[in-house]
Amino acid sequence: MRLPEHIENAFDLSYLDFPKCPTTEIKSIGILGGGTAGYLTALAIQKMHPSIKVQVIESSKIPVIGVGESTTTEIVPFLHRTLQIDPFEFFKEVEPTLKLGIRFDWGCPGDYKFNFSFFASHQYESYYHENSIENSNWVSVLMNKNKFPIIRQDDGSLLSFLPSIPFSYHIDNKNLIRFLRKTLKQRRIEIIDGEVDQVTQDENGFVKSLKTVEGHELAYDLYVDCSGFRSKLLGQTLKTEFQPFSDTLFTDKAITFDLPNNDSVDVYTSVITMNNGWTWKIPMRSEDHYGYVYSSKYSDEETAVAEARAKFGNFKEYKVVNFRSGRHTQAWNKNVFALGNAYGFIEPLESTAIQTAVHSIIALCRLMPNSHSDHTSIAALNGEVAATWDSFRWFVGMHYKLNKKLDTPFWKDVRDKAEIGSANAIIDLFNQRPPLSAGNLGTGSPYTAVNGLVFNSYSYDTLLFGQKAVTKPLKKPAMTKEEYDSKVKSYLALTERSLTLHEIFTNDYLFSEEILEQLFLDTDTWIVETEA
Repeated sequence: MRLPEHIENAFDLSYLDFPKCPTTEIKSIGILGGGTAGYLTALAIQKMHPSIKVQVIESSKIPVIGVGESTTTEIVPFLHRTLQIDPFEFFKEVEPTLKLGIRFDWGCPGDYKFNFSFFASHQYESYYHENSIENSNWVSVLMNKNKFPIIRQDDGSLLSFLPSIPFSYHIDNKNLIRFLRKTLKQRRIEIIDGEVDQVTQDENGFVKSLKTVEGHELAYDLYVDCSGFRSKLLGQTLKTEFQPFSDTLFTDKAITFDLPNNDSVDVYTSVITMNNGWTWKIPMRSEDHYGYVYSSKYSDEETAVAEARAKFGNFKEYKVVNFRSGRHTQAWNKNVFALGNAYGFIEPLESTAIQTAVHSIIALCRLMPNSHSDHTSIAALNGEVAATWDSFRWFVGMHYKLNKKLDTPFWKDVRDKAEIGSANAIIDLFNQRPPLSAGNLGTGSPYTAVNGLVFNSYSYDTLLFGQKAVTKPLKKPAMTKEEYDSKVKSYLALTERSLTLHEIFTNDYLFSEEILEQLFLDTDTWIVETEA
């Protein structure tokens, strides 16, 4: 072998490309419950563990609760890269709107708002020069003007920046479930329509079979509990301990309702402070979906409905959703793994419902135990899921703790009594050496199997600058006021050329201008870079 061949051989690291998902002796998995969590789990297991036989057991008699219509950036690479769901079919059938971040009517009294965008920004410089983060990047300025990062050039053609600017989806849950169910059938994943009324267990307490009122008896190596708040297997059958988050998150009810959007499709989810909680506003293509999340200890249903009608308009129909914040102490117990609402629920703030489900799905596939006696992998999986949920708990709790918008009894008690755990140390660290994102410090979560795209150090910076929780004067940044003003001028100039989502959807530009094709067929995009 000559010298160049020795060098090439010595630096050949191709054998380090290990499979992401381990082999396992588990041969069959039954997923109890359809809906978003159940269907996504089935698709992911089939894709990442193709040797495992997967079935979904759901009852057409049990309605699906769909309040998780606003998503985070993980959903885009998960759907279209990990699960290889065709984006063109997805856009045609699900008709999502596109989300650049969250616009908070939150933090400080009066007509004060701030943006949580998914794009990197000059928050430190913006706060130093303007005492605000509204102009900290182009995406935030777009959100201020309700525009989207597709601009019209001098020659009239369109230029899309979506390959570089992260976004997520606003999804009508009915459309999503219908589309996912169709995808399962196309991929030949069996769906059994049955209402489970009996769970049999062996002498060690492991689930032996599921019996349905229709006469099915179904047995699997592993049972994935996606039965929602009922937690049929993990909670009801195995009696797994539940750890409430009620000392951090005081809300326990939501009233949901829809209103027309009058041809204005927001590029963000709105989070609006209310007397006894907050309201989400999620834009669809022809209407907006609202939900007033409140505490039943401070408000009854009639009072909450009256407050929402006074603020947003006289909607007629509404639904009431009851929930409890918290998680079970184990996601994997015996031969049951639970995810989504069957494992726990934080609360709707920050769109955590689908995100936590996706995280648990990927963690399960990456850390799939070799067998039920693989206690090391099971412990690692339980630790991964619990640590992530707890970090989300403290992060969401911090939103409440620092919100000074109103002085109602609810908000006074939240600021005084809400426990935010490790977020206290992160707040102290932020004020000692802002911004946290400069050193990627303060996330408070190990993230072993899955790297978090949101709720990281940048997320904490956004919430702390946005809620004006800065307790010490900031040091003068390297960016001068003139340089900062120049950036803002460029942001505004680009925004002036940008389109609204209503224009984009009405003229079908995503298809006619090949914007989707450019986005999803190009390999040099944030979607490819962030695939789990």
